[in-house]
Amino acid sequence: MLGDAAMLERLLGFTRLAAVALPFATLAACGPPTSAADDDGSEPDPDAATTEIDAAIDTPSGCAPGAPGVACVIALHDQVKTGCDPNRLTELTAELTSRRGTFPLWEAGTALFVADAEVAVAGAWNTWATTATRTTALCGGALFTATAPVPSGHHGYKMVAGSVWMLDRWSWSFMYDDFAGNADGKNSVLDTHDSGRGHLVAVPEQVCSTVLGNCRNMAAYLPRGYHAPVNAGRRYPVVFMHDGQNVFDDHDCCFGHTGWEVNVALDAEITAGRVEEAIIVAVDHAGGARNDEYGWSELVGGKQESFMSFQIGTVQPRAAALWRLDPARIYVAGSSLGGLISMRLALEHPDVYAGAASLSGAFWPGQDTDTALRDRLPSIGKVPVAVYLDHGGTAQGGGDGYADSVEIRDQMVGLGWMRGNSPVCTRGTDAICYHHEPGATHDELAWRDRSWRWLRFLFGV
Repeated sequence: MLGDAAMLERLLGFTRLAAVALPFATLAACGPPTSAADDDGSEPDPDAATTEIDAAIDTPSGCAPGAPGVACVIALHDQVKTGCDPNRLTELTAELTSRRGTFPLWEAGTALFVADAEVAVAGAWNTWATTATRTTALCGGALFTATAPVPSGHHGYKMVAGSVWMLDRWSWSFMYDDFAGNADGKNSVLDTHDSGRGHLVAVPEQVCSTVLGNCRNMAAYLPRGYHAPVNAGRRYPVVFMHDGQNVFDDHDCCFGHTGWEVNVALDAEITAGRVEEAIIVAVDHAGGARNDEYGWSELVGGKQESFMSFQIGTVQPRAAALWRLDPARIYVAGSSLGGLISMRLALEHPDVYAGAASLSGAFWPGQDTDTALRDRLPSIGKVPVAVYLDHGGTAQGGGDGYADSVEIRDQMVGLGWMRGNSPVCTRGTDAICYHHEPGATHDELAWRDRSWRWLRFLFGV
C-alpha cells in the first residue's frame, strides 16, 4: 500500500499514463440508433442481447464505439478480471483508455470505475461510504478498476485516497456542490442514461486563439438520454453561450447572484414536455479582453471580428468534434455584451446560425462611431434567423438597455421580422420574440428568471 502522500502524488500524475481523452466524436456510434423493439414490433430477446455482447467480446474488432459498446466493455472487464488473459487484457486496456473522459461506464445497474491508483469511490448511491467500493490493480498492471451496483439516477461522487477527496480524473462530468467542506466546489457525476436528467461536462483542454492571444474554458450541458444506446445516432440542437462562467448553477459565481442555471431550467422544461432535448455549450469570456471581444469593432480598436472568427472557426468545430450537434440548428445566446455579440454573429452569419437570444443586450458600443448594431442593420437587411430579444428597465426611467433594445426591435420589424410577445411567439426564421420585464435589473438573477422564455421560443415542443 502507498502512503497518503505517495498516493496523492501518483493520482495527480494521471496524465503520464494516457492522453486525457479521444474526441467524443470517435466514441459516438457510427450506425443508426437501436430500437427498443425489433423491426416487426416485438420486444427484443434478452438472451439474444447477451449473445450479442459475448459475440462482440469474441471478435477481434472489440466492442462497439460509444454507448452501444458499454455493456460489452463491462462484460469484457469482468472476463479479464477473472482470467487475466494477456490478449483480452490488451484489448480491454485499449477500450478503457480510448473512453477516458466518459467514465464511469454504466449499464443495467452496474457501474465500472477506472483510476490510476487504489482509491475508494464514495457517492450518493452508497451514502458516501469510503469502504463500499475500492479500485484494485487490473491484472497487476497500471490501471485500477472496480465495478459496483448503482441504481438509475443522477449521483454525485468523489474518489478518496486516504484523507484526500478528489474529482474523478477519468470523468469529464461534474456538478456544482455547496458543501462547505468541499474545496473543489464540485463533485464528479454518474448520470445514468435513464435518469431523466441532463448533466454538465468540462473539457479538460482549453480552446485557444493565437490571434486573440488567449485561451478559455469550455463546458457543456448534455440532455437526458444523451448517452443512451438508443440515441447513439441522434444529433441535437445546440446553443453556444457567451460568458460561460455564469451560465450554469454555480452558486458562488456572478457577484453573489449565482449563475443563469440554464441546466436546471432545461431539465425542468424537458421533463415538463415543453421543450425538446438540446445541448448548451458555454465558453468563458477572456477576463479583461471581454469588452473588446464582445463589444467593439476592430474599426474602432476593438476585437469583435477576430472573436467572431474564433467562435465560428475554432470554438464551434471543437464542440462539433466532441458532441453530436445538429449543424442545421446552431444557435447563439448571451446577455449584455454577450447579447450584442450573439446578435452580430447570427445576423451576419445566417449560413451558420438558425437563431440568437439576446437578454438585456448592450447595444450602445459604437453608437458614437456609426459602428453600433443599429448602424449595421440596414445593410444586413432581413436574413432567415429567429431572434429572441428582451430587457428590463422602464420607459420612464430607462435602465437595462430599455431604449436601445426597443430601437433594435423596431428596426428589425421594419426590415421584415414578424414580432411576437413572449411567451406567445411563433418560432420561425422570420420571427422576433420580444419580452419586456418592467423594472428588471441587469444581472444574472434576472436572466436566470427569464431563461425559460428563450428556451421555449427556440426549442418549444
